[in-house]
Amino acid sequence: MVSSHFRNILLKLGIPEDRLSVLEGKGGLVEDEFEGIRYVRFRDSAKGFRRGTLVFENGEVVLGFPHIKRVVQLENGIRRVFKNRPFYVEEKVDGYNVRVVRIKDRILALTRGGFVCPFTTERVEDFINFDFFKDYPNLVLAGEMAGPESPYIVEGPPYVKEDLRFFLFDIQEKGTGRSLPVEERYRLAEEYDILQVERFGLFDRSRIDELYDLVERLSREKREGIVMKTPDMRRIAKYVTPYANINDIRIGSHIFFDLPHGYFMGRIKRLAFYLAEKHVKGEEFDEYAKALGKALLRPFVESIHEVSHGGEVEETFTVRVKNIVTAHKMVTHFERLGVKIHIEDIEDLKNGYWRITFKRVYPDATREIRELWNGLAFVD
Repeated sequence: MVSSHFRNILLKLGIPEDRLSVLEGKGGLVEDEFEGIRYVRFRDSAKGFRRGTLVFENGEVVLGFPHIKRVVQLENGIRRVFKNRPFYVEEKVDGYNVRVVRIKDRILALTRGGFVCPFTTERVEDFINFDFFKDYPNLVLAGEMAGPESPYIVEGPPYVKEDLRFFLFDIQEKGTGRSLPVEERYRLAEEYDILQVERFGLFDRSRIDELYDLVERLSREKREGIVMKTPDMRRIAKYVTPYANINDIRIGSHIFFDLPHGYFMGRIKRLAFYLAEKHVKGEEFDEYAKALGKALLRPFVESIHEVSHGGEVEETFTVRVKNIVTAHKMVTHFERLGVKIHIEDIEDLKNGYWRITFKRVYPDATREIRELWNGLAFVD
């Protein structure tokens, strides 16, 4: 149940009372707090409020970030999504999605799920000129936090060699969630010196061969893919590289039992459509098949060996924080997400930062592997 204060705000925002009662009853609304700032986050979508939406105690609304449609056949996907319209092409960066917003006098970083992340909130001031929010308090910066020292993602883009960075890819309005036109976003990012995702220019259907070349180059460079956007941001579609599909499987296979099988099948499907669209055959096809098999099997088998010798399924992460207390807030944040982590090491880097090394443990995956290894019989 949410408090009467938030209930009144939500009713004024247009959520019908019966729908509000249903959301409360099934836990679709959660009242939360971050360092004295109270808010309600939407765990379910309702009447235009996407999952991940936050409604703050002052009545300000930050809509959940929309899921971008994906195409797996590039040429036909462009034809159906964009028809004859031109579209900008930008890099799809491998990281975690954050919305950066000013609430009262604080700059907060919000995760896709609607949490205020204490780690990202502390670090985001290293990457964003906060004067932007003095001039545009009603706007939200949406971007990808990416790099090898991330608390959520095991790897990052190859050109970020240490720590992590913020890459802007959208600017939205509070309340409406409307995205600014592409060119306006470019202008504001340059004016306030905010790093953007790489931009590849304005394309249309006639330049499909150039797009194929771009995707293949990004794949060779071990980058995730592209996002295509009409100038008004009304039509958006994403497409990932064959490298990213195989690499995601390699990373996910290590924690095989902790992921839905759809995680793997979706990426195999995307790779298969790429190979069919590009008519990949012969030795090149065999190389892809070998890479896919190794990506799926090797980390999985390594996890089985680890557990069979008394270990656990786990991943190691390293992050940098300015204050030790942020590390403890991060532990609490993960506990609220139902994630089990252990801080392994804290190192003073002598430059205003502390390096925190922690392990994320997967007890359910560990338990399932151990039971199967010990001879559990089951019906499938």
